[in-house]
Amino acid sequence: MKRLSKNRKLVGFITILIVTIIIAVIITTSVIKNNNQVASDGYSATTANEGSSLISNYILNGITIGGITGKMEVLDTSDATATPEDILWGKTGYVKGKKITGTRIETVAQGKEAKCTFEKDITLIDDLENQVRIPKGFKIAEDSATTVEDGIVIEDLVGNQFVWIPAKTEDKGGATINLSSGGTAKIVYQRTDFGKQYGSYSDYSETMPSDEEASVNAWGGYYIGRFEAGDKESTEAKTMRAEEANQENTITIKKDQVPYNYITQANARTKAEGMDEAQQYATATTKLVSSYAWDTAISFIQIKNSDYGTNSPEGNYKNTTFPYTDITEASQKKNNNSSTLVPTGQTTAVSNIYDMGGNLYEYTTESYSYEGNPCVSRGGYYGNSYDRNPAGYRGSDIGNARSNFGFRVTLYCSTES
Repeated sequence: MKRLSKNRKLVGFITILIVTIIIAVIITTSVIKNNNQVASDGYSATTANEGSSLISNYILNGITIGGITGKMEVLDTSDATATPEDILWGKTGYVKGKKITGTRIETVAQGKEAKCTFEKDITLIDDLENQVRIPKGFKIAEDSATTVEDGIVIEDLVGNQFVWIPAKTEDKGGATINLSSGGTAKIVYQRTDFGKQYGSYSDYSETMPSDEEASVNAWGGYYIGRFEAGDKESTEAKTMRAEEANQENTITIKKDQVPYNYITQANARTKAEGMDEAQQYATATTKLVSSYAWDTAISFIQIKNSDYGTNSPEGNYKNTTFPYTDITEASQKKNNNSSTLVPTGQTTAVSNIYDMGGNLYEYTTESYSYEGNPCVSRGGYYGNSYDRNPAGYRGSDIGNARSNFGFRVTLYCSTES
């Protein structure tokens, strides 16, 4: 009898608990649905459908569904006209309901990241707000700097490379560039006496070419070959040029090339001036380096190396030593007191420019006043010492094809719109 009494008490307790829960549910429901209000996530809307889970913020503004009037505003992008070219590189936006990523390039760094070949001439700015003109058909090289002072390199469709040299003529005030140090430098497009030449500086002369003057003043600079000229066919054959080498071989301006020696000054000029047509440059002109272009490039390099014109141990000279890769791709060492011609780009670059000091004498368009040696070469060659024949050195020559003479190409942007 005692056990039965305990069971009855348990049943009674459970019954009371159930009734309490039911009452609590009824009270809660009446609070939530009082006056036909549906509450959800902090929003409420009047509805005749007490079981509705619709939310007004999820319904388009002005539309009523199940007694709920929508509040959602939708941005209409159907009339948008922007294209990826109108949006800055790497930025995103929504046009006609679709997300697009911008492709407009304004800086050298963006051009380098994009790895794109420009379809028209364009002026970009470097990291320090300096302007750089890029001709159609070129791109920023993968190993280019993104500041002018460190050497901005452009590359054509087959990999020939040029370095931007900021400059304007003296009557235009020169070209002033911002430096990473916080200061500025002024580069004037002019000939300079570095005090290193055969004979007297006054025996050398050149009138500033009018097309060079127009281009540098229009765009604030020009390009010089990153390397001395190379020979494409000899490089592919892995054979250095010899005295009887083909004079019609293709110019290259790349690293690890056979230097284009054994060429006359006249032929070097013809080859350089014909490069733009051979490579089908649309808006750029190539030339054999003038005394103005050579000296201005040294003045630019001296922002980084103050005495490069008079002392350039970064080149390949008899009194320098450095490791290099020969034309067969074998690792070698150039020893001190040895005279060895090496492939292009094996020496130390300054401002991303190689070989202006040492490796080969380089023919220019400058003239020497005395008969018999009217042609002028610049820099030293592998048999000189860097203090006697540095990058700023001037020498006179008859202009014949010899083992220790080569040349360099410059590039100027078009002034036509």
